[in-house]
Formats: sequence, C-alpha cells, structure tokens
Amino acid sequence: MFNRLSVRIFALVSLFIVSTVGAFAQGTTSRITGVISDTAGAAVSGATVTIRREGSPSTLSTQTSDNGQYVFDLVQPGIYQVTVEKAGFKKYVSNNNPAYLNLPATVNAALEVGDVSAAVTVEGTAEQVQTSTSGNVGSTIDQKTLESLPIVGLRGRNPLDLLNYQPGVVVGSNTGGGVHVNGSRDRAFNFTLDGIDINESTAGGSNFTPLRPNPDSIQEFQIITSNSTAEQGRSSGAQVTLVTRSGESEFRGSVFEYYQTPRFLANEWERNVLSAPRGQFVQHIYGGSFGGPIPNFGFGEGTPFRLLRDKAFFFVNLQRLSATETRLAQRTVYTPQALAGNFRYVVGNVNGVPGRNAAAGTPVSAANPLGASVSASGAAIYPVCVGSPPTNAPCTASYNVPGNSPITLDPFIINLLRSYPAPNDFSRGDGLNTAGYNFNALQLEQQWDFVTRVDYRANDKNHFYVRYAQGEQNTLGDSVNGGLPPFPGFPNIVDTLRTPKNIAVNYRWSPTPKFTNEFIFGVSKFGFSFATAQPDPRVPFILNSVTDAFTNFAYNARQARTIQFVDNITMDFSPHVLKAGVNLRFGRQVDDRSSAGGQIEGSVGFGAGASSFTNFNIPAIAVANGAAGLNTTDRTLLQSTINNFIGRIGSFSQGFVVS
Repeated sequence: MFNRLSVRIFALVSLFIVSTVGAFAQGTTSRITGVISDTAGAAVSGATVTIRREGSPSTLSTQTSDNGQYVFDLVQPGIYQVTVEKAGFKKYVSNNNPAYLNLPATVNAALEVGDVSAAVTVEGTAEQVQTSTSGNVGSTIDQKTLESLPIVGLRGRNPLDLLNYQPGVVVGSNTGGGVHVNGSRDRAFNFTLDGIDINESTAGGSNFTPLRPNPDSIQEFQIITSNSTAEQGRSSGAQVTLVTRSGESEFRGSVFEYYQTPRFLANEWERNVLSAPRGQFVQHIYGGSFGGPIPNFGFGEGTPFRLLRDKAFFFVNLQRLSATETRLAQRTVYTPQALAGNFRYVVGNVNGVPGRNAAAGTPVSAANPLGASVSASGAAIYPVCVGSPPTNAPCTASYNVPGNSPITLDPFIINLLRSYPAPNDFSRGDGLNTAGYNFNALQLEQQWDFVTRVDYRANDKNHFYVRYAQGEQNTLGDSVNGGLPPFPGFPNIVDTLRTPKNIAVNYRWSPTPKFTNEFIFGVSKFGFSFATAQPDPRVPFILNSVTDAFTNFAYNARQARTIQFVDNITMDFSPHVLKAGVNLRFGRQVDDRSSAGGQIEGSVGFGAGASSFTNFNIPAIAVANGAAGLNTTDRTLLQSTINNFIGRIGSFSQGFVVS
C-alpha cells in the first residue's frame, strides 16, 4: 500500500515539474492499447495482458481496468505478441501486431468461455485504421523496407532519401536546400536518433544530418509531415525520428557489398558535345551487422558459461564506402600566343559596327557582325593585319605586351601561368587570348559509419540500453563546395572532412503497470572542415579572366556539441491516460572560419579599370575607339591581361588603362 502511494505521489510531483517546462520530449517509442471483452461484448476486468516483442524473450504485463481497457506505453517499436489470460476464459494469443514508432497499436480481444489451458490464437489483430491517437500525419518505414528499397546514391546508402517521396514534400525548389515540407522552410527539419538530436545546427539544410546511419543499423524511422503531436512538434517542417536496431535472443548477422562501375554506361550528351571522355564513377560499399545475447563467461565467479538470452543483448553495425568519381571541369586559360605576350584582337566593321573577339561557334549578330574570331581548333579566322591602318580588314591585329609595357613583367606570375595546360576548348573565352580547358576532375569519397548498442533487462520493471554511433565522411576534391582540382595534377581546392559522434543512454522504469517513466541522456558532437589541400602563402592575389589555380586560403571549420536530457512520463488512470515530458538541450558551437566577415588571409585583385596609369604606347589603330579600333570589351580584356602579367593593381597606381 505504501509503495503504491509513493509511486502515485512521485508521479504527480513529476507531472507538475515537467508541466512547468514549455517543451515536450521527443518520442522514440510506441504504445499498445486495447479493450478486453467477452463474446457478449461485456468488459472483462482484472484480465492479465502480456506483450512480448519479436526476437526478445522479455515480457511486460498489466491488468485490465474496470472497463476492460489496458495500456502499454513507452515500448520499443517492433512486432509484438499479445496474450490475454483470465480464469474462466480460454487463453487468447494474438501474433504479428506491429507497433510502429509513435503510432500505437490497438489490439482488442473477445475472450471465449472455457478452460484457461485452452488457447485461441489469431494473427495480426492490430487495427489498420489508427484510432488510438491523433496527429502525426506522415509515414513509418520499417527495417525490412529500408533493406529492400534501392537507395544507393552517389554518396552511399542514405535512408533519408526516402523523405523525398512522401506526400507534401517538394524537391527541387530554387530556395535554400531545395526540399520543403508543406510550404515550410528547408531548414525547418528536426532529426533525432533514439531521441537524441542529430541536426546540423550550425548551418541547417534540408534532408541532411552530420551523422549518416545506414539502413542496416535502423529498426525503423518515422517521417511526420504535418499535424504533429506535442512530443513531436519542435519545428514547422518534417519531424524525422530514427530508432536503432537491438540484439535478439539468437545470434544473427549479415554482410553486404555494393559495387557500381560505369563500364557499361554510355557517355553523357554534354561530354560528347565537348569531345570529353566518358566520366568515371566507381563506388564500393561494404560492411555487415551482428547481434545476439551477451554471454556470461563466469570468470572468477564459479558459474558456468551461459548466454544471457533473457537479460542482455548487443548489436554492432559497420559500413565503409569508397567512391571514385570524375566530374567535368571547365577552366579558362590563356592561349599560347597570349601567354607569350602577344595580345590579339579583331579589326574591322560591318556597316560601321566594329567586330570583337569571340569564341569558336559564335554566330553573327547585330552586336558582333563578324561572328567568331577562331575556328574550333583555335586557328584565327581572319588574316594578320597588313598596313597601318590595315588594308585587308577584317583582320587580326596584335599588341606585344612585354615589348610595349614600361614596367617589367612579374616573373613569378608568368611562371604560374605557364604551369597551366594549353587550351583544348575554343568555344569559350574570346578564342584569340583566352579559351577553355576541359578535363575529368577526380573526386574521392571516403566514409565509414559505426553503430553499436547494448540492451540490458534487469527485471520487468527496469530496462536499459546504451547506443553509440560514430563516423567519418570525407570528400576529397569536394565539387559541391567548388573543391575540384583546377587542372590535372594540381592539388584540390577544397577537401571536406566530417567527424560526427553521438551517444544515447536510455532507462525505462515501470514500478507498476500503471506508471512508466523513460529517461534519455545523450551527447551529439560533430565537426566540419573545409580545407585547401595545399594553401600557398606566396599567392595572395586573384587573377582576371583566367582560372585561379592557387590560393593562400587555408580552411573554414566549425564544431558543435549538444548535451540533451529527455524524460517521458505516462500514467494510466483508465479510461484516461496522462502523458508529459521534458526535453532539455544545451548547445555549444565553435566557429573557426577564415572567411567569416572577410577572409583573414590577405588577397588582392588586379582590377581592369581601377588604375590611373594611361601612358600605354598602343599603336593608333588600337587606340581609336570606332569602326577600325579596339572594341570596348577587348580593351577590358587587354587591361586585365596586362595587369595580370605585371602583377599590379590600380590601388597602387601601377596598373594600366587602355584609352
């Protein structure tokens, strides 16, 4: 009597405490409820109802109330067997009743009069139309579905890809991350693993978490797209709740391997047009899972070796990924003639409209009546100009930068530019002085993800589990962040390194069948680093017109840590059930961003129009701005080229302006 009174007092005090906190706990469990009656429809009170989850020998029991109702709350998601016993009635057994994450199962039973030793067994009596809860519009995806669906993408097996196919989800919008749920912002998602936060809290983003649990480690997960209940409604977007697998009473394991190669794939249309070779994408994903009862070896205890099939279980999952991918990289370089210092430009006009430098394939237009300046191979279409002014216009004139500039060219910059490859695509740039260089740039993806969980059942009233997850997702030459190498053999511009860690400790205490408390403690840590593979402090400048193959920028990095306390309480006052919860999160974020508010590594740009030096000594044919002179667009390019070559900027009053 005293113990029951103590539990009720504790429950009421706990309810008062949690009700004063304006946050509800994140649901990671399910619920099984129902009404027990006889064949005439009269309620059966005092019946013993027992549930057992598939793969586990542990059970939970309760008694039906005066109106025949029973409730099991805060139970792990899974497939359950429900057994009902009452003196004077046949034993009732219902198998294969799914209790999904945050979606209760309702299992009603009508007992037949007879000896309790006789059993009536039925299959799957849980209601398919949910009447035992409100809210939580969305989908629950179980472990078998996760394993069977084809979700192997460009960066491994991501179960969150299934989010894109849910009702109310719009993918491909032009705002933010591009995934929106029922009109909410793309950053309004809330992701949890076993009730512990796994959100990318430093920047946000749609359908993304730093920790990437693979499908073999997940028991099931739920996506709530609207009308979420109190324990789920943390944000306006999708609530995504994932629960890890646990070990069972029997040893079970699996291994897997996915191998993908483009050997039998056709080349892409874009690459064919540019005469680029077929891209390569080779992905190798492998790993496995193993779980079962924890053994008691009896070391020093004098007890024999035995498996704790009814007490303790473990589960381990490891996945590794290695992917090699090439992306079409399109760069801009100087032509060999320009790199030698000979700047070329078109002279000539049509009906008084001057021509201009233009890449191969450029059509004739009102703005450029002479069309392309070069052929597809880079050869000048118009002959070299003869005479001053030229007598054979339209023609191709040239200006020798080293021979006419009063300031010596910068040998360091010239040597850098000479390390660039020669152009192979004259359909970009101006054709005569700048052109394109296309190649298949290499991106490497290296990942590993590890999840382990230990469950311990001390008795029917006390259940524990500890889950730990860790991984690394490293993208070398990250194309999403502009990190592909600028040219073959050059170091990557950006290598992205990710290091997530997450732990959850869960304790379920049910001192009486009418009171259940679930406590969860967790820590989530992750770090991002966006690093230049080989920063060069000798290159603090930004070139005009052509690709910058070197940079002095070092890295951007950020780290985040969230400590979390969750408590859920359920009290069964049949026919009413009271639930309350609290979710406390303590976050810390460290930014080590070189470019936050401006880059700390100094850099300068060789602006084309910022200098005040005008004594340029260009021949009259180039100075004249008109039918026979240098087009305004080409003047800017010439200015940019000279400022690149001499390594000067206008703010130092040592650049050149073509006038």
